[in-house]
Amino acid sequence: MLGKRKVTILCSGFGLGFYVPGLLLDYQLNRRNVETEVMVFENFIEQDKKEKINDSRRTYHDNFKMALLASKIPNDIRNSLAFDQITDLIEQWKQEERQDFIVLSGHWVYILDMLREQVEYPLNVHLIYVDSAPSPSWSNLMKYKADYAEHYREIWLYDSHTQEINYRINVTEEPIVPYRERSDRFLIHGGGWGMGTYQGKIPELEEHGILLDIIAYDLRETESTHPNNRFYMMDPAWNAWDKGANERYRLPPFSEIKANIVPEFRTALEHHGSYDILKRAKGVISKPGGGTLIDSLASATPMIFLEPFGKHEQKNTDLWLSHGLGIRYEDWKDSGYSLDLLEPIHHRLVEQKEAAKDYVDEFLESFSMTKKSIV
Repeated sequence: MLGKRKVTILCSGFGLGFYVPGLLLDYQLNRRNVETEVMVFENFIEQDKKEKINDSRRTYHDNFKMALLASKIPNDIRNSLAFDQITDLIEQWKQEERQDFIVLSGHWVYILDMLREQVEYPLNVHLIYVDSAPSPSWSNLMKYKADYAEHYREIWLYDSHTQEINYRINVTEEPIVPYRERSDRFLIHGGGWGMGTYQGKIPELEEHGILLDIIAYDLRETESTHPNNRFYMMDPAWNAWDKGANERYRLPPFSEIKANIVPEFRTALEHHGSYDILKRAKGVISKPGGGTLIDSLASATPMIFLEPFGKHEQKNTDLWLSHGLGIRYEDWKDSGYSLDLLEPIHHRLVEQKEAAKDYVDEFLESFSMTKKSIV
């Protein structure tokens, strides 16, 4: 029935945790000779709605309390869909008989439901939750859960209900950097949108001589002359929903920022630039976003938890703490910023990574089984 099958990876630019893992999977599946296509949800919403996203990003970066409030307000994304474009997309999928999908954002489920109602062949759809509890794009679907869970396979990388860490998404094939070979530096950031309380922690960390690698949100944040600090940034002109010169989506262009030197923002095919900093750090100081959990587990880098963004990130903190894979910032501060306290956390992360199943292997098993069922 089907010709050469293509895996469609459905991402979203609303958060890098719904985007970067999709591109990691894209690269890793290509390495295993699986044809893929990445799509980004923002290219299928009304233009005026898309134009407001960067304004929201700036507002939420500047005002974390407003971001927390906005996350609690129900929002039906269907009011923003560009239905003409979606109709064309579904027709394309039907003509190509697309059946294999990896979904990083719940917003795509409405569109997949439209496809499912119009085709007779089986769909192999994996809904990947990068958080241990439903984030906003998924929680808005919960009243339909019984229906979509019947048709699509839910993949909990980490599950707050069972308190289990089921899968890992590898970032590189490199071995984990041993803890004692790492420099005594700490990565600190606020996720893809630069949100949270991380900026308020920098002065006290500087006061205690902590060496910081800071991912800034804009150039104004890199003006500190403290000798212990290094600064990095994603290209502020980059949008997740814009394709690169090769007509493929790309990982965030990334650069170190140095005084009086024009930054050279570069992107790689295989992994995001911030991971190269994180994998050699003694810890990552951040709110507990799903993308940071993926990086923490992949590199065995202890997480030092700042205030979460919403209930789902609080669940992330609770789960990581229950396995001894991180520490709350205030507890670490009370310990005198102890490195000795963090080293056992690193070793537990190494063990946990080895115990978790590689998600790419899991997907390829379902890919192979579905292929046999339709021959």
